[in-house]
Amino acid sequence: MVNVRVVFPSIFSKVTMGEKEVHISALTLNEVLAKLVTRYGDDFKERIFEETGELRRLLAFYLNGRNVRFLDGLETELKNGDTISILPIASGG
Repeated sequence: MVNVRVVFPSIFSKVTMGEKEVHISALTLNEVLAKLVTRYGDDFKERIFEETGELRRLLAFYLNGRNVRFLDGLETELKNGDTISILPIASGG
């Protein structure tokens, strides 16, 4: 296992009990998110995943500044000291 830091946007403060960041031991992004769902429950899960199990389209997940959609998505492998940032994507017209 490796230790990574996860940084949450302020819009997650209700579902993360006010925590702005946490440290998690995991090997992949999928494993990190599973541990966060266990920690924060279904409200967190609903904010992260579509009903299909895909990552929500209006959220961007960055690993050390690189969008995981251009890496291996949920199966992106992690290294010790990595930072995962979850950011809302601005939309509208």
